[in-house]
Amino acid sequence: MTAIATEQGAVSVRNVRKSFAGRSRKARERLALDGFDLDVRPGEFLCLLGPSGCGKSTLLNLLAGFSEPDSGELAVDGVPVKGPGPERGVLFQTPMLFPWLTTLDNVLYGPRARHERGDDVRRRAVGLLDTVGLGRSQDAYPHELSGGMRHRAAFARVLVNQPRVLLMDEPFGALDAITRVAMQKFLLHLWERDRMTVVFVTHDVEEAVLLGDRICVMSGTPGRTRAVFDIDLPRPRELELTDTLEFVHLKRQVREALEESHA
Repeated sequence: MTAIATEQGAVSVRNVRKSFAGRSRKARERLALDGFDLDVRPGEFLCLLGPSGCGKSTLLNLLAGFSEPDSGELAVDGVPVKGPGPERGVLFQTPMLFPWLTTLDNVLYGPRARHERGDDVRRRAVGLLDTVGLGRSQDAYPHELSGGMRHRAAFARVLVNQPRVLLMDEPFGALDAITRVAMQKFLLHLWERDRMTVVFVTHDVEEAVLLGDRICVMSGTPGRTRAVFDIDLPRPRELELTDTLEFVHLKRQVREALEESHA
């Protein structure tokens, strides 16, 4: 078995198996992942693509520590994942904000839960809200924010914990087209600045090619790696890149692999 990687922000998945019990006594268990391996390099932006039910979100939940594998090992910087931790930030399709807290208090929730208080933590939170364009909305409640603003607040809430790894489960899937593009640009800007490791689940081929350094196409039930693509496109990436022949060619290759994974 290959050794678990130990570099800063390195993610390793080794021979992971995960099953779910059937909904009734007669129903068979559902095997979501079986013998699954994955390495994500420090600072890499990895996108996971695949049909529904292939185990993408299951893998992300395992990496987040929200569930445990039946067997195998997941690790960050060589440390086995045994539950949630601040070194791993998680963003979902729906922004996870407490409706009774202001934007600033939502961002401060994690540090306060770990008993981190003081001016330094507050300055970090306020600075992040400025960075994500919500400096003037720190006293607003979630229902007073637009969809894009809520997503940016959720980003700030995760980033205040200074994670080494960002796990993202279709974070822009529910947004309208214009807001989605704006959030993609926003994410690219943040990643170019901080270069944290990102594992990004999406169903959108164009989004994966635009954002990722590498794309892992998954297939089947149980989920397995069908193809891996290195996206050797220049950075920083702008949306105009999507009109280039190189981008269109890569998108076609990835789409063909994705279509084969549905077969």
